[in-house]
Amino acid sequence: MASRQSEKDPTVNKNVTSIPTMQLGFASQTDDDIQLGHTSPNWSDWDGGKIGGRPSWLNPRDIPHEILRCRGACSTNSSEDEGTPLCFITQLYCPGDDVREEAFHRSIYVFACPTCCSGNSPLMQSVKDASTAETSNTGSPPKHSLSDCIQILRCQLPKQNEFYPPKGDSGEKWIKHQSQYWAQCGKDDKLNLCAVCGQRSRGKCPKQNKWFCGPNHQKEHLRAAKKLNDESTTNVPLKYLQSICYESELVVEEEPKPSSPQYTENDVKQKPKGLFEGELTDADSTLEQVELNAMTLSEAATGVTDPTTLAFYARMAIGGEENDVRDQCLRYSRWPEDKIDAEDDDAEDVGPLWLASDNQPPSQFPPPCQYCGAARAFEFQILPQMLHYLFHDPQSSDKSGDSSSPVLTEAERAILLEAASKIESGAELPPGFREQHEAALAKARDALLGSGIDKNSPDGSKASLEWGTIAIYTCTASCGDGDVVSPREMKNLDASERERLRSLGAYREEVAWVQPPLD
Repeated sequence: MASRQSEKDPTVNKNVTSIPTMQLGFASQTDDDIQLGHTSPNWSDWDGGKIGGRPSWLNPRDIPHEILRCRGACSTNSSEDEGTPLCFITQLYCPGDDVREEAFHRSIYVFACPTCCSGNSPLMQSVKDASTAETSNTGSPPKHSLSDCIQILRCQLPKQNEFYPPKGDSGEKWIKHQSQYWAQCGKDDKLNLCAVCGQRSRGKCPKQNKWFCGPNHQKEHLRAAKKLNDESTTNVPLKYLQSICYESELVVEEEPKPSSPQYTENDVKQKPKGLFEGELTDADSTLEQVELNAMTLSEAATGVTDPTTLAFYARMAIGGEENDVRDQCLRYSRWPEDKIDAEDDDAEDVGPLWLASDNQPPSQFPPPCQYCGAARAFEFQILPQMLHYLFHDPQSSDKSGDSSSPVLTEAERAILLEAASKIESGAELPPGFREQHEAALAKARDALLGSGIDKNSPDGSKASLEWGTIAIYTCTASCGDGDVVSPREMKNLDASERERLRSLGAYREEVAWVQPPLD
């Protein structure tokens, strides 16, 4: 991700090509939501993004025409063929003017289905079952994938546009970045955003004197207001709105390098017979259980037999105690394939970090951009750690999500990678190693990733979501000039798909691949 700090510093050369790095996103509590997303017109201060709450629309006028709904399994079970309303997860500000001038401002939005992406949903279980069936060559793949239940929207604008001042820190009074302004001057009442979800409204409730996208959110807001004993309250806190996640700022920093470079995830690939050369000795093939049970993550991963999962745990501990990054929510490296040779040892370090060996995308994924035909490539991924911040009240005294347990040392990271290498090589494993698999996975998930539901929320239960990881792929041409999609760009699509994409306004759809959570 990039900020607009370079606009203030003329010594920064934005045209210098560098080796891609992995940037990490972290949730940061903030009491000043006026600075989140595009709420402020001072775009030189935009950086990172936001997690939860309501979307902050980059183009406040040409927003999606209707509330966004799931097109996955729950849509086929509806009598009206309408899926569950999607839940806003996060948005990133990631300028693309190094690719094209029309992407001077560029934001990506992520929405997820709370029905299909819940831990006990039939679709979630069918995806896991299909993975098991694939391994045993039995069964058939599910009709829908978890990726059908995630919607990714991209919006971009040139520097000179209708919504933001020419200078990002001009300090002048400015209101054109607000949807309400365009509702008034364009006489489009539906641009008065829903008081619950922040999407286009359908009408105004005379009792509450607020705009809503439909009766469900109208009733939800009324219930929340009653809990506050004020049905005309101006702003209902997010913790009282069941369908809206808690809000935090997304701040970024570069991923640290391991203090001991000889141990990296690539060692698993480079040394399939283990980290040590020569024949495996008895000591090598029967790793000391006391070493594998050393502490924290290494203890949690003792029964893990998936080398990809072991590598995931090791990568989470890359910063050590000095720079603990286990609470990272997001990993960002835009289109690393364009900047690094696929055969390069660093290629693995800037691509998706998968949670497991199964349920990874097929070779033909991602599909090309449906608007311009350009290839899509990996841009960022959302980690399961984000669930904690989406569903736990930041004002709560509950500290269950704190990373207070000791961090792995480089030696302990090496133990995880050693185990992964031995598993891949087929070496004999210690007695009881595989038997501890299921219990250890559950322990690892809870210890490192936390729980995704705040059972102490004031309304009793927030909407529930679960995922392993979500990898987002975007158009490498970053097509679009900020206006609504033209018919010419959709001429090769069927009529229903053209209508669906047209209804998204100036927001273009990208794709994601979702891995389910660990059992």
